Amino acid sequence: MNLFKKIKNWLNQKHLACEIKLLLDSRHVLGEDHQLTESMLKVFQIEDAPRRIDVIYLDTPARDYLKAGWVSRIRVKEGKTKYTLTSKMRYPVQDADVDAALAVARGDGLSLKGPYPAEIDWGYAKMTLSFAANADVKTEKTPDLSQLTPAEAVRMTVQNLPAAVKDEATEALESGGLKDIQVVGPVRFLRYEGALGKQSVRIEVWPIPSETGEITYTAELSRACKSLKEAAEIRIKLIEKLDKMGILIHADNLKTRMILKPEK
Repeated sequence: MNLFKKIKNWLNQKHLACEIKLLLDSRHVLGEDHQLTESMLKVFQIEDAPRRIDVIYLDTPARDYLKAGWVSRIRVKEGKTKYTLTSKMRYPVQDADVDAALAVARGDGLSLKGPYPAEIDWGYAKMTLSFAANADVKTEKTPDLSQLTPAEAVRMTVQNLPAAVKDEATEALESGGLKDIQVVGPVRFLRYEGALGKQSVRIEVWPIPSETGEITYTAELSRACKSLKEAAEIRIKLIEKLDKMGILIHADNLKTRMILKPEK
């Protein structure tokens, strides 16, 4: 199938949501306090303070989940009295062939007609298909991920997994098969809500710890779209504007991989 036909096929995926994700050059958009500069706040029409969000990831020491395309995380948003759990399966999209990625997902029992929302993450050069199951666990007190033990985090996650895999995971938990799961984090990032021109956008600033303990800060702009067709049009405009401003990084980098650092 040639590239034109591939693009035509995924443009017709009307019900497949898409999130555009573009990396910004931290040297030009962040100040010494690692937050957006005053000039960037004006450019992106941001009036409110950023929301602080804490996140932890669950994986084995060898990062077996990540290598298999599986991501398990727990988030706590500032001011909220709940844990937000996400279990996500990701599939790389090669050469814009969304149909091929969907075919692989169907082999795992996942489809656009299933109960788990599907989405395409579309960066500067790469696309990724993901299916996610989300659950909220309410608390009486303000939740604190730093006080959540690995055992508690694993049990909470297993108890809220999709029904299709919950029984198997529960059995593994009760038999001690999940005892090697590690908690990575918490990592606290900032989320800004704004706009670029007439397009609403979200900017997140993530601290990425290195193996030596040093922290680098990554800034990412995102825009949620209802379809790939809508995303195709908006993405081009965003890239052109960011490029003209000189703040676009011409590359992709998955934050999860940067934090979990799988073995090469």
